[in-house]
Amino acid sequence: MTLLGIETATAVCGVALVRDGEVLAEKAVEERYAHAEKLFGFLDDVLESSGVPLRELHGIAVSIGPGSFTGLRIGLSVAKGLHVATGIPVIPVPTMEALARNGAEEVRTAGVENLLAVLDARRQEVYWQLFTLSPRGIHAMTDVSDALMVRLPDVLPEGILGITGEARAAVAAVLVREGVNASRLFVVSPPNARCSAAAVARCGAESLAQGATYDVDVLEPRYIKEFFLRTPE
Repeated sequence: MTLLGIETATAVCGVALVRDGEVLAEKAVEERYAHAEKLFGFLDDVLESSGVPLRELHGIAVSIGPGSFTGLRIGLSVAKGLHVATGIPVIPVPTMEALARNGAEEVRTAGVENLLAVLDARRQEVYWQLFTLSPRGIHAMTDVSDALMVRLPDVLPEGILGITGEARAAVAAVLVREGVNASRLFVVSPPNARCSAAAVARCGAESLAQGATYDVDVLEPRYIKEFFLRTPE
């Protein structure tokens, strides 16, 4: 199964082509506000370097949120445009799930079973979701939500906790300040703490293999927080 993965929910702008779990080609840059400028070029580069034509894709997986409001709209718009042009199904992938998948191997290797995925939601808030890891995969313990960082100690499970995502260092610092023993925290290293397009594609492939289908016409980003368009002054 061959899928195109698109990640624009975070500071990462990335595109990856994955076949049966193996990355055939990937382009990414971690740079806020670069999504509109870089995404189309990355698409062209990935398809050209892999030698895989669009018609051979089984699906287009796109990170659906939470995350950057603008980035989410850009990624989903491109995925929908490709669907209109080719008829290839679009698979929305929860951003936190892709984050957890990217950090799961490092966390398992450290002998840690629980993983907290966190993204910056500004004003000392984060988007967060708890996962538990098993030999069979990654399982959500909670729904994704947003909260002040100082409130997170109230929802943490017992034992050692892995932390991944762009807000991991800030969250770890706040947890320690609020009385959580630093020895309980395992902070995922930078390469594995990002939301990658390859992880998005792999998550999308699992959903597609399980028979999931989605109505592209009604797909919307998962903002979590309310989204307001500002009126030009």
